[in-house]
Amino acid sequence: MKRVFFLSIALFVGLTGCSSAPQTKGAMYLLPKAEPVTLSSSDIAQRPTLVVRPVTLASYLNDNGIVYRTSETQVIQAKHNQWAHSISEQITQRVVAELRHKQSHYWPTEMNNLLDQSGEAKLQLTLNKFNGSYKGNIEIEGEWLLINAEGKVENSAPVQISQPLQDEGYEALVNALSIGLESLTSDIAKQL
Repeated sequence: MKRVFFLSIALFVGLTGCSSAPQTKGAMYLLPKAEPVTLSSSDIAQRPTLVVRPVTLASYLNDNGIVYRTSETQVIQAKHNQWAHSISEQITQRVVAELRHKQSHYWPTEMNNLLDQSGEAKLQLTLNKFNGSYKGNIEIEGEWLLINAEGKVENSAPVQISQPLQDEGYEALVNALSIGLESLTSDIAKQL
């Protein structure tokens, strides 16, 4: 009887030892930044302002965890691999920086409550997908609107970008999302 008791305790200790093994640590990620544009203030003043409104994300994307689609109907949000800074703000900053490089009609700027930007053209980007996929790619989907100074939609287009991952893991996923954003801003710049 004592032998069975000691064996069951040994088995219990062995199993709990396995379950308390350290989990792999996650990481915090930032999208790579675009190169800043160097223009004189007179060059900037000659361009009309384009106010890039904060990017609107589907609710399941607007959190710290990086999102990955595991099937046609299921998504998961990473618990250990997260955005180090608001992903909506990161995307907005990238759109502003890249549009400054890729077109010369407007001077893109982020929305600023200290400035009167009511009479300026605005760009609104809404994303329903900004995630990795079980198919080995990233997905960026949504739409963008160019709203003129009078508040009328001047131009719009759907967004549907798929970019294959070059490697496995979250770093490869973040890099592919960054390449997808470059493609998105190139598409927008051509239509401004």
